[in-house]
Amino acid sequence: MKEFSWRHAARYRANWLAAMDRTASLTRSEHPPRHLTPDGPPPTRLWAAKDPAAAVRWEAVRPAVTALAEAHDVPQENLITPDYLRRLAWAPPTPTTAGAVDDFLAELGARPWQRELVVPVVTPLLTP
Repeated sequence: MKEFSWRHAARYRANWLAAMDRTASLTRSEHPPRHLTPDGPPPTRLWAAKDPAAAVRWEAVRPAVTALAEAHDVPQENLITPDYLRRLAWAPPTPTTAGAVDDFLAELGARPWQRELVVPVVTPLLTP
């Protein structure tokens, strides 16, 4: 391959050739899947049809977190990762206590300062 004649790329030629040899020796069943099955909730626009209670939670939680982010002059996505918030609204922990919500967000990877701000605001909104 002419691309590996470049000095910078040539340093990695052996690595690339070894990787290509390894992949060429794999059987079809050993190949990774072409498509991954999603592990999170469906798109929020579908929630009303799939789970109306989750849609109600989302419509309560989202503006509250937006207002909290504005109050602290922090971008909403920095205050709490949008995926974490969607997962929380889709399937909140049972029982829905501040401790359980904090643990749920911690397990997803939310930082302590994020949980300290978000948990007291969203917990009451997760119960009907």
